[in-house]
Amino acid sequence: MLNVRQPMQVAQRAIILGAISFRASLEVTDHPRVAELSQKLLPWLHSLGIDDELDPIERALLETPIGELSASQQMDANWASESCSLFCWALTLTDAPDVAATVGGRRLLELLRILNPDAVSILQAATLRNVGELEATCKQCVLVRSALQEARVAPAVAEIIRRSNRQRLADVGITATEVDLQNAATTVAAMTPDER
Repeated sequence: MLNVRQPMQVAQRAIILGAISFRASLEVTDHPRVAELSQKLLPWLHSLGIDDELDPIERALLETPIGELSASQQMDANWASESCSLFCWALTLTDAPDVAATVGGRRLLELLRILNPDAVSILQAATLRNVGELEATCKQCVLVRSALQEARVAPAVAEIIRRSNRQRLADVGITATEVDLQNAATTVAAMTPDER
């Protein structure tokens, strides 16, 4: 069985990742206030009482001045919206994310009330979807990602990736059947090259 985090923990991660996603958007925004807004993110997280939940990589990213993110930090910041979207779904704040679509950062900014003091209400009212829904979506995400990885390598390597990802699911008590694998492969096959 999936080890489900407490709703408050998931809400904290969603808000942190939302802040990082917003930071990523500031990096590519031409506006006189981007530096000012970027500098407000850490104090805002502190005001919510969740800045101690930042890992060192996240903290370093948020401390980095505008225009100075490394390529790795830019990639991490850009991917934060995808993870954030999944956490928002788990918290019942959104519908299930489309595995083939990129996430709109503006929607997350509004939904999580980034830089707004009333974001604390998200923490206070946090609830999670039922475990069955969480497990099914976890399985789908892992298997679609696996199918995407498998499509880029030789068949022998693809088999190692497939076994490894099935084992990762099994380690948390989620069984991936051949039908599940086929469904993931069908999802990937239906994606456009840009979506892949």
